[in-house]
Amino acid sequence: MIVKYIDNVAFKKMLLGAAANLENNKELVDSLNVFPVPDGDTGTNMNLTVKSAVKEVNSLEKSTITHIANAAANGSLMGARGNSGVILSQLFRGMANGLKGSSKIDCKLIAESLGCASETAYKAVMKPVEGTILTVARETAEKAVETYDKYDDVCLFLEKLAEEAREALNRTPEMLDALKQADVVDAGGKGFLFLLEGGLAALKGVEIKQEKREHKILKTEDEVMEFSSENEIIYTYCTEFFIKNPTKTAEEFLSKIFDKGDSIVCVGDDKLIKTHIHTNNPGLILEIAVKYGELSKIKIDNMKEQFKERLKTSEKNREKKKYGFVAIGTGSGIQKVFNDLNVDVFLSGGQTMNPSTEDILDAVNNINSDNIIILPNNGNIILAASQAKEISDKNIYVIPSKSIPQGITAMLAFKEENDLGDNVKAMTDAVKDVKTGQVTYAVRDTVFNDMEIKKDEIIALSEGDIVSHGQNPEEQVLELVKKMVTEDSFLITLFYGDKVDKQEAEELEEKVEEKPLESAEQAPSFPGGMDALNRFLSENIQYPIIAQESGIQGKVIIKFVVSRTGEIMDIQIIRGVDASLNREAVRVVQIMPKWIPGKQKGKPVSVYFTLPVEFSLQS
Repeated sequence: MIVKYIDNVAFKKMLLGAAANLENNKELVDSLNVFPVPDGDTGTNMNLTVKSAVKEVNSLEKSTITHIANAAANGSLMGARGNSGVILSQLFRGMANGLKGSSKIDCKLIAESLGCASETAYKAVMKPVEGTILTVARETAEKAVETYDKYDDVCLFLEKLAEEAREALNRTPEMLDALKQADVVDAGGKGFLFLLEGGLAALKGVEIKQEKREHKILKTEDEVMEFSSENEIIYTYCTEFFIKNPTKTAEEFLSKIFDKGDSIVCVGDDKLIKTHIHTNNPGLILEIAVKYGELSKIKIDNMKEQFKERLKTSEKNREKKKYGFVAIGTGSGIQKVFNDLNVDVFLSGGQTMNPSTEDILDAVNNINSDNIIILPNNGNIILAASQAKEISDKNIYVIPSKSIPQGITAMLAFKEENDLGDNVKAMTDAVKDVKTGQVTYAVRDTVFNDMEIKKDEIIALSEGDIVSHGQNPEEQVLELVKKMVTEDSFLITLFYGDKVDKQEAEELEEKVEEKPLESAEQAPSFPGGMDALNRFLSENIQYPIIAQESGIQGKVIIKFVVSRTGEIMDIQIIRGVDASLNREAVRVVQIMPKWIPGKQKGKPVSVYFTLPVEFSLQS
């Protein structure tokens, strides 16, 4: 049977089928995510974006093709998360423009709308990268425009386009070295293909059943907003935890705690049970839970305290302000830092879970100010923030901060007495002076810059590029600092997560402080200067007899660290002569007295020093 046209009913089914297919395969898309770093969030971001589109479509009263396409475009725009989500929302937007005013869709209109989609998406990205979802969408659209007049059957036409998309996807590793080294295709492009295949399947009458997923457990910060007063909070403690390798089912465990609180969610399987409950006795809940297996990721929040803090913030935001600030990040400690810097709204978001355009827009609207400055603090959030700027009626300025340290530095550069333009420039310039590193773990096996990286291995990133990897987090931090710090570096700030012990962090801080510079504004020196150093060497060097008898002489180049307290450390032979002479050169350096440490910006620092130790036979 030939299908010549797609009507509004079929079009909606296609959108729903596309969404279901992506939902079912989002983990696979996440696993392919190696560009720009293996953080595993592309599938999640695309799926959340599409779900927002579907929600908007399902709320329609009128279901013409134009209404459906516009709803999908608006919904995806508001729900866009991460760069992949924003690009996808622009594909929907372009498609909607191409379908405007249409009552039925034929092969020609498919080609035109795909062309509009690709063009719109490219325009939304300042520096388009080939080998990504953009490439797959563009090459699919080009094939559609080139061949649509050869087809009457839209099903057959879409099959050929899916085939083209698949071939374009398979070519992406040839365009991006990161993909080629990891031996994977582009994650966003794969998500695009799943959408296309899901839509085609729905058009053919194949029902794509959405796989059963765990219930979402709301964050406490969101839950407390459900209450209008503190008195409404009957159960004080929001308690969340996992039971690993449970001895009973989730239903059996639920039967033991159902009468001990409210807002109870208890889901899982034979490997893991996730539990959420509001209770006045979290200790009792955990005491019961531990009988059913090993407890993990325990989180207990006092919702009354949370409510009071939110109330303070809300009252603060009602005051008309000249400037308002939105910052994005993860963790209560980081939130406190930004709040202390007068940030009005702190949105939870980071490498693997990004706020949507709508989330950012809501934050903007909750601030009583016409001038809003947004600090994304992640390269994957800048596009969503920029989308919020385009939608809002307020004067929004997006500072291109790609990390928490950059965001903090930008806030420190803000001066209330300066005008808006000067502040935005100062904050943007301040971001450029900050280098950022991160130590995390890889979500999959990959190859990056010729480094073979295994899943769960610790990776160190500098400015988004992986610079080292290994099993020990501390070693990776030290290696990262070594690669990042130069003679121009002024300040090193360490942020650590709640899973890191405070004492361990402080010990690591001490080690980082000892990390030597290659050079400093004021070089370290031997007490008394070079003349005193030469005298010390001549008086203490013991020319090895075996070298004398063999007529061996020469210059041993020694490199060592003069610590910020003057101690000699980390002695290395840069160029040796003979084993006996090398040993003697190291020995004489080891017995040196404390040096006068080098200084950077007026402060003592650890600095490398290179010293030639000469052995010369007298004729």
